[in-house]
Amino acid sequence: MKNLKKKHNGIAVAKAPIIRVIHGDNIKGSDDVGNFFNTQAELALHQAINRDGWYATNKVWWQQDRGGGYGGSTDEEAMIGDGGGESDGVEGLAFLDRLILVSPSIKFARAIDAGAGVGRVTKHILLKRYDTVQLIEADSGWSKRSKSYLGRKRAARCTFTCSRIEELHPDSDDSRRIDLVWLQWTLQYLTDADAVETLQNLAARLILRTGILIVKENRPFGAARQDRFQMDTPGVSGRYDITRSDDHHRLLFQRAGLTVNQTEEGVETNTYALSLNL
Repeated sequence: MKNLKKKHNGIAVAKAPIIRVIHGDNIKGSDDVGNFFNTQAELALHQAINRDGWYATNKVWWQQDRGGGYGGSTDEEAMIGDGGGESDGVEGLAFLDRLILVSPSIKFARAIDAGAGVGRVTKHILLKRYDTVQLIEADSGWSKRSKSYLGRKRAARCTFTCSRIEELHPDSDDSRRIDLVWLQWTLQYLTDADAVETLQNLAARLILRTGILIVKENRPFGAARQDRFQMDTPGVSGRYDITRSDDHHRLLFQRAGLTVNQTEEGVETNTYALSLNL
């Protein structure tokens, strides 16, 4: 994990977060129909024009009662497109445990699984460390399916909310503040503007000073330029999603008023531990 150092006694401690200002004029990329965007502002305008149509297509694409998602023979394959759900869970739990090691003030009462799908992150990660989990999922079929996927004992420790995460509003009740929000492979289906608002609204639910927001998203890899985004559109790919660069994600975090405390680079992903700027 980046931003770590070792004491002489072998205990890992966190370095102070490195604050680096990202400018939208440096964010560039393309889509799957040949459009090139020279700035984030150009991308944002294109997203705003097409947003409603793209979201309508994605809603149908994800519908559980139509066999939606990435297909496959299991619920987890429908969520992520392959059979790597369990190994991804192991990786995510290891990231969380390393974060706990360097952040002893983290609490373990309540967590949110935002964009939960069938509850894969809840099952493999969150319920192994947190007392209760709120699963927030836009598709009613997947939200209902998650109860049987988790099983009776796990589901008894959960609450289930059917809502699009970009339509959530901050909870003004301080007694319901959350210790941790986990947001994985979800921002890629949102426009930049909605991603920023979603991050703000989810972060507003965190316990002040100790609350953590974890974001895990794909990044450009292989032959792709790592400093440029790639956007897929419904006409070619059957759905809208965008793979953002590290700087692109950091720009969104910056605009949402969040500090990046820890990062980890996987083969195809970046994972970030974020906190509110106070």
